[in-house]
Amino acid sequence: MNILIAGLTALCTLYTSAEAKGYRNGYQPPERTEEELSFNHQPLPLLAEKDLPKEWNWCDVNGPNLCVSSWNQHIPVYCGACWAHGSLSMIQDRLKIQKKGRGPDVMLGRQTLLNCGAYYGMGAGCNGGDVIDVFHYMEKFGLPDESCFTYQATDHSAFDSSLKECPANAICRNCMPNSNETLTCWSVKTPILYKLSSYGKLEGPKDDYARAMQTEIFKRGPITCSIATPNDFTYGYRGGVFKGHSNSTKDDIDHDVEVVGWAVRDGVDVWIVRNSWGTFWGHLGFFEIERGINSLRIEGSDCWYAEPDFQMEEDVISGKLQGSMYGLVGEDTQLQQVTGRITAA
Repeated sequence: MNILIAGLTALCTLYTSAEAKGYRNGYQPPERTEEELSFNHQPLPLLAEKDLPKEWNWCDVNGPNLCVSSWNQHIPVYCGACWAHGSLSMIQDRLKIQKKGRGPDVMLGRQTLLNCGAYYGMGAGCNGGDVIDVFHYMEKFGLPDESCFTYQATDHSAFDSSLKECPANAICRNCMPNSNETLTCWSVKTPILYKLSSYGKLEGPKDDYARAMQTEIFKRGPITCSIATPNDFTYGYRGGVFKGHSNSTKDDIDHDVEVVGWAVRDGVDVWIVRNSWGTFWGHLGFFEIERGINSLRIEGSDCWYAEPDFQMEEDVISGKLQGSMYGLVGEDTQLQQVTGRITAA
């Protein structure tokens, strides 16, 4: 049983840089050049400690909540997709921040990412991946929201193994009965897509990386960081401040999480972190961990940011694009032109 538990803990399976070599389950990340690790990278100068607030939390900015809902990557079956969840939670929260809380909230299409990423060398679906895989996919293809494809905890392996690229019906689809009351499904060719305007790794001195994390969080939004997840954390955390395993090594890193802020609890400096194991885990799906001692390797120089691009959403709001049962159409495009391209799926 202990072997099984240890194996499941390791199955998150990520590889985020030379700093974090905790990948498991056979996922072998490709070699990456420095150019592939960032896009329009805009590092921030470190703020002095006196210029940082004592406490900060994007889920409670003096009352208003600028965080989107939490997820559970482990249902309806186990899926080692923390790399997708930790990254997409950060991006969709930053999207809400950029929109100054204007709704409705966007839940990004994690299932679309798991369906398609592996076809292009961007992660291995439920068998692991990397924060940068999420960024590369969104930069190149864009990602729809979750109304295109609900989460199923599956990946590319659910499709025909002879396929060389992601099938259209794995990206976005719709189903309705036809005139004969027979259910028909088709690929939505033109969903709203969200891209990235920039991304990169947080830069800062190893002995003061926590301040680089605080600077980025405070100035621009939550970040995604890799951590180690020993069993006393995974199965033993019951809320409050997690204390322990501050001596984890790089090889213990096996999980990605979203850091939304920091606080002080009874004189102890802590990080406020969102997990992806359901709201019944921890404190409504979040946990707090000691800050400044690199507990669970959270300050191990392996944190990332990304800024979302939501131009297509803006085009719908402005009327430049209109929605239909078959996807977006332009101002001068007749719906019949779109329906003629429907394919059964």
